[in-house]
Amino acid sequence: MKISLKITLIYSLLFSLVLLILSASILFGLRYYLIEQSINQVYNQSDAILEKIKEIKGEFNDYNENLLFDTGESQNMIARVYDSNGKIIYSSVKNDKLRLPYLNNVGKAKKIEKDEYHLVYLNQRIEISGKIFYIQLIKDMENEYDFLKALFMILLFVDGIGIFLSIGVGFVVTLKVLKPINYLIREVQSIRATDLNKRIKVNGPDDELTRLAKTFNEMLNRIQDSFERQERFISDVSHELRTPIAVIKGYIDMLDRWGKNDKSVLQEGIDAIKKQADEMKLLTERLLLIARGDKGQIKIEKSSFCLNDIVNEVVSEAKIISPEHNIKVQSEQNIIFYGDKNLIKEMLRIFIDNSIKYTKKGGRILIKLIRNESEVKMSIEDDGIGIPPEDIPHIFDRFYRVDKSRNKEQGGWGLGLSIAKMIIDMHDGIVFVESKVGEGTKFIIKFPQGVKANV
Repeated sequence: MKISLKITLIYSLLFSLVLLILSASILFGLRYYLIEQSINQVYNQSDAILEKIKEIKGEFNDYNENLLFDTGESQNMIARVYDSNGKIIYSSVKNDKLRLPYLNNVGKAKKIEKDEYHLVYLNQRIEISGKIFYIQLIKDMENEYDFLKALFMILLFVDGIGIFLSIGVGFVVTLKVLKPINYLIREVQSIRATDLNKRIKVNGPDDELTRLAKTFNEMLNRIQDSFERQERFISDVSHELRTPIAVIKGYIDMLDRWGKNDKSVLQEGIDAIKKQADEMKLLTERLLLIARGDKGQIKIEKSSFCLNDIVNEVVSEAKIISPEHNIKVQSEQNIIFYGDKNLIKEMLRIFIDNSIKYTKKGGRILIKLIRNESEVKMSIEDDGIGIPPEDIPHIFDRFYRVDKSRNKEQGGWGLGLSIAKMIIDMHDGIVFVESKVGEGTKFIIKFPQGVKANV
């Protein structure tokens, strides 16, 4: 069922319900008013007859009887006077066959339904000169109920027209209100993966539909960015894999031609193929790590450990690999850190390795550890070549390298810093970069956790 039809039906149902409740309230309210009015009439007429009976001192004759009841038959009211034996000694209506008990509910008006009659009656008792009389007033509400029936038919007709109009008007109004949504549907359906630059035109007041269109455009911006990043990711992966595959193929061709009998060529080919295979393996592992991180499938095993020990271990490894660099660690005290030990170690390796790559031999690399009550802070600073200001916002992007020519002199694929940023995010940390071309780079990482203990 279309949403326009749903809205129309719901609107018509609610409108009809309100209309019927209002009509029923009018009918029942008016019915209650007419009954109360009839009850007041019989009380007033009864009081008037009692006063007149007192005036004539209970002596009934043709003259006095005409004075007892003067409201006329237009009010559909009957007045009777009974003596103590139950004999009717006065009746305002001749040949009246309607009989009600005169001894019940004395002094209290009552409404009853009798033989299709709607009646209100009142019995009163009076004693004059030692004589007992019973006065009975009966109000026939035939006119009132005829009026209620006529009003019911009128309201039923009006409600029917109202319900019919509510369906028609509601459908037209709903179509008009939903017209912008139909436009949004057509525009969104026309967008294809090859045409992500298209956007929905936003016009009109700042209402829900306008905000919906803006939300669609923002979503398209994110989709386009993600799609472009994916395309760039695939292109970069293809580029990175093309080089080692080409090298491996080249050495295989060389071995096939000359390496079978030449041990030196054979060994050179084997070493080169092993090196390229190891690089491809490392690249694949890092790509899988990033993919698992995007899907939230990396299992973080947090525990408390001495951060200084991890830093010293990574620095010792770096000094063995690159003894020509001056790598130092500076910390006032040992810090107990709560996190994933292996991931933090990998993050440190990435930052230190990055500093080694872009710092000349003999250059300085300084790792500082600082603690306070709310966070653990570490910094990796070098005096290398630095990063141009326009490249700093992108250094954590995947496959991004400052050297646009993809010079492989420093090695790497531009994945390390993006993995380091991912690890920092997993530990709810933040990272800042300070760099000047020709002077060096400083990475500042802050983890929002108190120090667990000192050792």
